[in-house]
Amino acid sequence: MSAEEDLDNHLRDTEILRNILRISPTSDLADKSIGVRELRALATEDSNKVASYANAIPNLVALLSPDMPHNVQFDAVWALASLALHSLDNQDKVASAGAIPPLAALLSANNSAGVQEYAAAALANLGRDYPLNQGRVAAAGAIPSLVALLSANTPEDVQYQAAHALASNVRENSENLGKVASAGALPPLVALLSARTLPRLQAQAAAVLAFLVENNPDNQGKVASTGAIPPFVALLSDSTQARVQSRAVTALVQSQVTSALAKLVANNPDNQGRVASAGAIPHLVALLSANTPVDVKEMALLALANIVANNTCNQGKVESAGAIPALFALLSASNPASVQEEAAFALANMVLNNPWNQRKVASAGVIPPLVALLSASNQAIVKIRAAFALASIADGNPGNQVKVASAGALPPLVALLSIRTEPSLQSQVAAALALLVDSNPANQGKAASAGAIPPLVALLSASTSAGLPGVAANALRKLVENYPDNEGKVASAGAIPLLVGLLSASTPADVQKEAAAALGVLAGNDARKIGRVASAGAIPPLVALLSSSTPAGVQKSAEYAFSYVVCCNPTNRGKVAAASAIPSLVALLSASTPADVQKEAAEALGHLVANDARNEDKEVSAGAIPPLVALLSTSSPAAVQDKAAFALSNLAVGSSRNQGKIADAGAIPALVELMSASAPDWVQECAGLLLANLVFNNRDNQVKMASAGGIPPLVALLSISLNDDLGDTLGQVVESLKQIAACNTHYRKLLADAGAISPLVGLMTDSCTRASVFLSASSIVTALLSDPRVRDMFTYATSFLSLLAMLRVNSPEHALVGTASVLSHLASISLSIQRELAVAGIIPPLLAVRAASSTPPQVQQKLDKLHASLRDVCSCQPCVSKGKRMSGQTSIEGSSTSMVDRAGATSSAVHPVDPDKLMQELLEEEEREKALKETKVKSKKGKKQRQKEKKREKERSEEEQLAVDQVSEGVVKDAEKYLMQQQPA
Repeated sequence: MSAEEDLDNHLRDTEILRNILRISPTSDLADKSIGVRELRALATEDSNKVASYANAIPNLVALLSPDMPHNVQFDAVWALASLALHSLDNQDKVASAGAIPPLAALLSANNSAGVQEYAAAALANLGRDYPLNQGRVAAAGAIPSLVALLSANTPEDVQYQAAHALASNVRENSENLGKVASAGALPPLVALLSARTLPRLQAQAAAVLAFLVENNPDNQGKVASTGAIPPFVALLSDSTQARVQSRAVTALVQSQVTSALAKLVANNPDNQGRVASAGAIPHLVALLSANTPVDVKEMALLALANIVANNTCNQGKVESAGAIPALFALLSASNPASVQEEAAFALANMVLNNPWNQRKVASAGVIPPLVALLSASNQAIVKIRAAFALASIADGNPGNQVKVASAGALPPLVALLSIRTEPSLQSQVAAALALLVDSNPANQGKAASAGAIPPLVALLSASTSAGLPGVAANALRKLVENYPDNEGKVASAGAIPLLVGLLSASTPADVQKEAAAALGVLAGNDARKIGRVASAGAIPPLVALLSSSTPAGVQKSAEYAFSYVVCCNPTNRGKVAAASAIPSLVALLSASTPADVQKEAAEALGHLVANDARNEDKEVSAGAIPPLVALLSTSSPAAVQDKAAFALSNLAVGSSRNQGKIADAGAIPALVELMSASAPDWVQECAGLLLANLVFNNRDNQVKMASAGGIPPLVALLSISLNDDLGDTLGQVVESLKQIAACNTHYRKLLADAGAISPLVGLMTDSCTRASVFLSASSIVTALLSDPRVRDMFTYATSFLSLLAMLRVNSPEHALVGTASVLSHLASISLSIQRELAVAGIIPPLLAVRAASSTPPQVQQKLDKLHASLRDVCSCQPCVSKGKRMSGQTSIEGSSTSMVDRAGATSSAVHPVDPDKLMQELLEEEEREKALKETKVKSKKGKKQRQKEKKREKERSEEEQLAVDQVSEGVVKDAEKYLMQQQPA
């Protein structure tokens, strides 16, 4: 330091000391006036030097006394305001000297405007970024006084400093925010936004409003209701900018207004709509141009990002305003990192859950520069925003998933997973990877090849405070889901024990949820994988997460994993029961539990009792039946109804005790109502299986079901395309109907009235029907046809004619037995049905099957019975002697069947059908029916009516005669053809 500089410092120190002495309490008023004026100037030049003297600040504070002249007070508050500016140390010294209460008192109306202005300025500087002083300012009662100074009759310089003081003392201070709003600050602040106000005052008012609405939904609504949005939008317009002379002031106003708008609409759909309706979007997009100052551009980007967040309507408006090209330009390397960050954030929110904007952004070429930001930028926040944007572009869009991967995004994303100093970046990258590979096999393979699995598994061990393990677990789940190649890689990397560890009670709920879901996928529906998860100790913590105190989302994921663990591995069911899971699962069936959790709990209970009598007893003892029955209600979601029926069905199988308890709980009426409602087929199927299991070998429940009207919906189930993944649903239904048909005439009549014949015959003619189902179906039909009350319902054989196709030499034994039994009972009903069967062509295939050497004796007996029932229309004796076989051919609907004698012997005697006699019998039957009809007509109608009837009868008779002649001729020719073929050589 030179001698001259040293002399200057000495002289300044001397001057400061002299003036400090002048303002000491013992000095007279004249010295005080001179000293404070000099110290004001010195404090403005070098505040730290003045503040370094011990008595400077206390002596200045003493001059704030009410008994001091206004000029002394004015110079004192100015000096203190200068001392507190930009110095936390000085802020503390001034406040500790007791300056805040007298400064607050100087805001009152009886003080001069100059004193008020600088008192407010001093309070603004004291509270800036200093929470302790902010509290002191509020405690001194300054806030209401500052709000009062915002009124229209206050000078603008005072208004400005008052707004400045409010802004400084509410920033990041929620308590003071509430006090400012309660003091009525909103209306005067909004009024300060008007066109007549000075630009710097508009900017300051906007700044206070921005602080007031930040993360405060209540204040957001109040500010909007007070009418702030129209003046905000007006301040963005070109006309306002033209009015302002200074470009710097314009930028200040636009920066504060865009900041206020960004905070006003954040997470507030109502304000998003209001701001868009006020026309803000085109002005904000215009501020993205190259000549806009950087800070304004940043705030405009943030405002746009918040306006479109989760708002499809505003996303469309921003796209229509031409934002995509502007945002694309701002991603380039020529822009500051802060602008790139906000541009990527705006793009992410603009395309989130918006397929149209996703396509538009991808077509605009935005993906490559975003991928470049993952490697080029040195700032983690830029990479975070770029990863978020890429994830949003790819989310749910297979085409964009491929484009992002093809642009080379996967390697840099995987590399960023290992930057442990940036947990927020790792979290966003893991989330982006999850969306890129979601339901995309190609990307699942590429991500694994890029090395994503090991760092993701490593993140499972990271601190749970940042949520990293949960995000990593979700990404691993997406990598494995429906992609078996990655399952082994994830397991080999050691993920399963780490995921099990994340189920502990000390882990945050969101992490528990993702860990449980990942374990569920890794367990899958495979016994080996399930065993791997169970061996890692997953069962006890999963059971613990089933408790009612666990958050619903965690319960659902735990149930998801739990149901897989118990589904395909009977060994695990014992472990689950030993872990006391059953009471917890039963508790989750309550009405207060979310439906998706109820569904998972019911499914798990169903799996636990499958072929496990011990678990059945435990579930019944835990009270599972009543809540499961309650879930069958039509008010429950279909998926819940389905799983409740599944669990009850497994409880009912093979247990008459459980059948009775389920029925006593009201299941049968609930099932009948459910099956009669418009429930999906898959729900009706499960309900039908339960109903079938409840009545199987249980006469009491059969009575209850019939009384509740359960037979028609159970019959209707035969016409649904059943899914046998639940077990032999169809077989169980048919078997239960068979038992019902065997009970009594009343039930058989109910079955027939419900239309059981048609679907049962359909089952018999379906080539996919299993033998047991076929025979049960034929048994039911036979029982119905054997009942006098039921058989009278059938006067035609139309419903049964399709069974004739089953009379083939190569038909299975069960098919021939069942078909012959049904047809023989049908033919015994009436001669007209016999004739109908004969006309339909039953005789040739019947003869062929009876004559075939491959026909088993049991089938032969059934066929003989059928043949005997047709003797009235086919006057012939059995055409094959006992122990003899013949060879020949017959045709059914164009098909040829060979009947080769395996023993090489031929029949020695054949009794041919007399064609003339057969035709005569048919004609005689027709004549008898005609005569009967004529007699009935004559007895009921007058002469004129009888004449008309005779005429119609004659015409009809002629037509029928012609048809009979044609049909009979065909039958006779077929019979003659067979007889000629059967003659000995």
